[in-house]
Amino acid sequence: MDSSKLEIIKEIAGGKLRWSSHADVDGNVTKHPYIKVYSQTEGFEVVENLKAKGIDSYVDLYEDDDGDDDYGRPIIRKIWSVKISNK
Repeated sequence: MDSSKLEIIKEIAGGKLRWSSHADVDGNVTKHPYIKVYSQTEGFEVVENLKAKGIDSYVDLYEDDDGDDDYGRPIIRKIWSVKISNK
């Protein structure tokens, strides 16, 4: 990713820029930027702001089980982010 594109992403992220790391079977590690958001609506706004600057991205949802509540019902956390396309 070129530095000008990364600067635009940092500006739009406003302090919410994070990096995910992935290793292949040979141990080669690559890092990919994403922006932490707190709702689907916020994610769509960020995607539109990035799109206006020519950067492809998409809203991503990760759900995980955070145990059970006091009544035995599962607590499912929804973790929203905006992933930057690898184009």
